[in-house]
Amino acid sequence: MLIRIVKWFRGYLLVRIKGYSPERFVNLCSAKDILIWDLKQVGEGYEFFISVQGFRQLRPIVKKTKTRPYIKKRYGLPFLLHRYRKRKVFAIGVVLCCVLVYIMSLFIWEISISGELKHTDEAILKFLRNNNVYTGIQKEKVSCQEIEDKIRAMYPDIGWVSAEIRGTRLLIKIKETNMPKTVETRTEPCHIVANKDGIITSIITRNGIPQVKTGTVVKKGDVLVSGVVDIMGDFDVLIRKEPVVSDADIQMKTFYEYSDRFDLKYIKKQYTGEEKKAYSMSINENKIFLYSPLKVYKKYDIIDNDEKLRIGKNFYLPISFTTTCYKEYEMIPSTYTQEEANQIAKEKLQLYIDKLVENGVTILENNVIIEFKGAKCVASGKLIVEESATTFQSIDDSEWRNIETDEYSGNDD
Repeated sequence: MLIRIVKWFRGYLLVRIKGYSPERFVNLCSAKDILIWDLKQVGEGYEFFISVQGFRQLRPIVKKTKTRPYIKKRYGLPFLLHRYRKRKVFAIGVVLCCVLVYIMSLFIWEISISGELKHTDEAILKFLRNNNVYTGIQKEKVSCQEIEDKIRAMYPDIGWVSAEIRGTRLLIKIKETNMPKTVETRTEPCHIVANKDGIITSIITRNGIPQVKTGTVVKKGDVLVSGVVDIMGDFDVLIRKEPVVSDADIQMKTFYEYSDRFDLKYIKKQYTGEEKKAYSMSINENKIFLYSPLKVYKKYDIIDNDEKLRIGKNFYLPISFTTTCYKEYEMIPSTYTQEEANQIAKEKLQLYIDKLVENGVTILENNVIIEFKGAKCVASGKLIVEESATTFQSIDDSEWRNIETDEYSGNDD
């Protein structure tokens, strides 16, 4: 794109050659580093494009090959100015337009963000604005490396970010990382206890004394791994009890009660098909209303369609046109069919299950039943699951300080 613009500003020609040896003419142009492009055979000769400067260098080649070049058409700014040389106002306008385009090319007029999932475009753009990166800023004031570093520092869940400038456009690409769930860790002595009723399915103890084994039925609050360790002396004599930080991987089979209900009758939004449109133009965020309907509907949705003016793919200008559509709707009493209600109930249950799975819960059985009671859809039942027992309980001093042997206390009586 840039090469085309440069060629247009310098001017170029469409030339046809005829003569005894047009092939030799082409070869000599290549040998002399005279650029020709879009070469094609036409009859007994050739047609091609060549710059004005290149055309002036053809004289010795033409004499040597006994060919005759004909200029079929002229392209570019020099010829345009020559054609309209008597129209000074037009020429001045063209020059001013070129100057204006050049000045606008020194700024960022569009910030595009792609790849984000959790973070919205609005949130990222607000963060950038707070860090003095916005539409209308000079390119020389934008540091892509600094933008990348600040985004990574602000959003730990963003694993990769790329910022680059193309034309008048700042492109920011983001890839989010699925961060592992933060595991609670303790530095003070503690027990591991059951956070609900269940059955132990596996236990691997790294620190502390296990109080249960696979298959043990436990109730909420039961100690699974004790943080009080017996320190034994000779002849298995208890010297003292010492508190430690319990550490273990424990899986237990338990359940979640699920209950949800909703009415079959509801109010549905329905569009009437009537709509009105308004038109506006924005120049660097300054909006000018071109047309707006005098009256709109009592109930309506607003849908904006923005079209930013640009030259090519990445040369955006600070001018945009907006079409605002006002779509009328009505609120109509409706009733879900049993099939529709059943599908809605299943989707809500699946969302609940997905959240459990995100938290590391394994679903073993789904015993939730969907039924209809009067004018309501009711989903209820149990989800049998396997999950980690990671609830900690602080150790009271009385659990380990009240038993000390005479040998340890230093009493000989």
